[in-house]
Amino acid sequence: MPVKYCRGNLQNSAAGLTPNEQWIAARRLLATPFFDAIRSSLLSLSPAHWPHLTDLNALAVANQLQNVTGAPLRFVAAVDSGLSAMAYETQIAVSGNVPTRQNWHDLFNAMQWLAYPKTKAVINAAHAKLLASGGQAEARARSIPRDVLTMVDESGMIVASTDESLLQLIRDFQWKRLFVDRRDEVTRNMRFVLVGHGLLEKSLSPFVGLTAKAILLPVDQHLNLDEPAAAWLCAEANLWSARNLAPLPLLGIPGWDTRNHDPRFYDNTDYFRPGYRPPSIGRT
Repeated sequence: MPVKYCRGNLQNSAAGLTPNEQWIAARRLLATPFFDAIRSSLLSLSPAHWPHLTDLNALAVANQLQNVTGAPLRFVAAVDSGLSAMAYETQIAVSGNVPTRQNWHDLFNAMQWLAYPKTKAVINAAHAKLLASGGQAEARARSIPRDVLTMVDESGMIVASTDESLLQLIRDFQWKRLFVDRRDEVTRNMRFVLVGHGLLEKSLSPFVGLTAKAILLPVDQHLNLDEPAAAWLCAEANLWSARNLAPLPLLGIPGWDTRNHDPRFYDNTDYFRPGYRPPSIGRT
């Protein structure tokens, strides 16, 4: 279901709504392409009330979720809303317990553990390792690798293509060539899925300017993308620079906004920017 407007969606009308009321109001929005990767898990939850921790943990058990050490993953109440990055990531890495608040941001985080368990486990393990080695200095100011990990976790997207030349058009910021001239090929050969839970939250009220940080994966066929995305994150060279993540304007993807049927939509260079990318990008 394409997005038909960019104002007046859930977050702009949620003031004063209880979590249960927000959940009920959001059901129609969750049918849009922004939520493709997590839709099956979302639809398995009761439509009558905001998901309880018991609901999320039933899915965690059914899907045998684990952290990178093999500890069972469980969603637990966030006792301290101001939990530091070190405490948060270390808790998950050591015990498998994911502090979870009753809000969209943390719900989408839980959904991403269900949709991309290997990717999420690698992100958590890498955060914990960097924090353990860098100590409080790393906790206070993220290093470049932790910046890249955070971008993927919060604003990430996986773009898979059976045609490498289409991925190159993203690297080269050639939006009209990609989404207008080769639109049919994009539809046939590419897959776009959100993995950033912060970006999923923003997608409840999509707006011109909404942009992902994309992992670009050349693939032979569009199977489960969790393992190749996790492998991309395990390649240390990919974490050396944020430029290894390609900016991608979400509303330009065919089917994600009704306005992009008109080629003139891509003339907005404040959104579809003619950016610069160095000739060599680390990737597996």
